Amino acid sequence: MLSIKLILKLFVLLNPLSTAPLLITLHKRGVNVRRVAAGASLTAFLVALLIAITGQWLFKLFDVTEHSFRLAGGIVVLLLGLDTIRGAADDAETGDHEHIISILATPILTGPATMTFVTLLTMEESMTTVIANLIVTYILVATVMLLLACMVERIHPRLIGVLSRILGLFLTAMGVELMALGLQGLIKAAPH
Repeated sequence: MLSIKLILKLFVLLNPLSTAPLLITLHKRGVNVRRVAAGASLTAFLVALLIAITGQWLFKLFDVTEHSFRLAGGIVVLLLGLDTIRGAADDAETGDHEHIISILATPILTGPATMTFVTLLTMEESMTTVIANLIVTYILVATVMLLLACMVERIHPRLIGVLSRILGLFLTAMGVELMALGLQGLIKAAPH
């Protein structure tokens, strides 16, 4: 049921370290970063849970094949990985807490790449397995984000950048793998 490999893939995809620069900025502006980290983690989990439950239904509604979605999702994950490696970040405006939480939750944590991965996962694994692994992964993400929030005054942005870029390399590899599997499936499904 629980899979360390799957939890690690989800954790790398979510990359909670990518939230550190925004948390540092928010802290400097006097925002309660612990509240933001907790709220963003919970909101991101709820979005992922909703996608896990409705993803397969959306496939049928829009008549999209698993192989096409896997290829498209691979491209999204690849682009996210490349952005992470390059250090590209959204310069989110910092307004009210709810706005900040929603930006951190989606698209930063549970963005298109995570949604794609979770949707594909529900096609390969049982719903119970997916949800159990999502719960554990988001607990880990929340823990990391809360630790970042508690240590925000002592975090060196360069260290976070290096660690985030390393995770971005793994994201890029996951994207290539998803694309390869999608292409392989499309080629096999094509009329001869």
